Amino acid sequence: VINIDTFVRKTDAPPQMRYCDMGYKLVIMTTSDLIAKGATPRYLLLSAVLPSNLDADIFSEIIQGIKKGCNKLGIRFVGGDLGEADDIILTGVGIGITDKVILRSGAKPGDSVWVTGFFGDTAAALHYFLQEGKATEEVISKVTEHFFNPKIDSNEALAIKKVASAAMDSSDGLAITLNTISQKSQVRITLHDIPISRWATKYAEMNNLNPIDLALYGGEEFEIVFTSNYSEEEVIEIFRSCRARDPIKIGIVEEGEGCLLYTSPSPRDRG
Repeated sequence: VINIDTFVRKTDAPPQMRYCDMGYKLVIMTTSDLIAKGATPRYLLLSAVLPSNLDADIFSEIIQGIKKGCNKLGIRFVGGDLGEADDIILTGVGIGITDKVILRSGAKPGDSVWVTGFFGDTAAALHYFLQEGKATEEVISKVTEHFFNPKIDSNEALAIKKVASAAMDSSDGLAITLNTISQKSQVRITLHDIPISRWATKYAEMNNLNPIDLALYGGEEFEIVFTSNYSEEEVIEIFRSCRARDPIKIGIVEEGEGCLLYTSPSPRDRG
């Protein structure tokens, strides 16, 4: 399985973002789609298009961030290509291995809907950066850390391959991801829970925002959204057997179309 993703400093990096974080985030962007397909990431290539006057130390920081991400995920960074432009443009090519590819179109009525983590932190961080939001140092530290250094787990690929009928990463936002699976699978997704990070909830309270909006529409969160016809106990057991994080059940798949929400937000602790 091959995936390609691009990070552009002008559009993807707030001023507070370090160069090493840019490299690290490129790895996460590139490999999360592989994991959602049930493919274990193995290799990463880089196309780096950079200003001609870029300081060599800055490029070194970017590469260190890439190596950090690859080391965390057990991926081999095998080099790539250099080019010249007016901005920093990083394109990653990720290569993963699987014997079963999970598509976005396999959800069936009766399946349950799951996610691998909590939502809202990146939307809170972007609001803080772009709208000059207010919060305590602890809250700002937590939401910005999750924005700059999102966590994904390559072990989840093994679990997704075993239990998922459809899957997709949530980098475009939870609402768009759920709607895409609904459209591709020609089913309706009904949600009974939105696992919102308690830090995003605290930030929303301090800035008079709706935490549900932060969780559904923020994007740049690389959790995996998947459906499964396995029982709740079986899904949890399989994830644990693959040494992956416990996923969270958020809804069901039904006949029909679109996505429905019947719940109030459920702030939880990421730990």
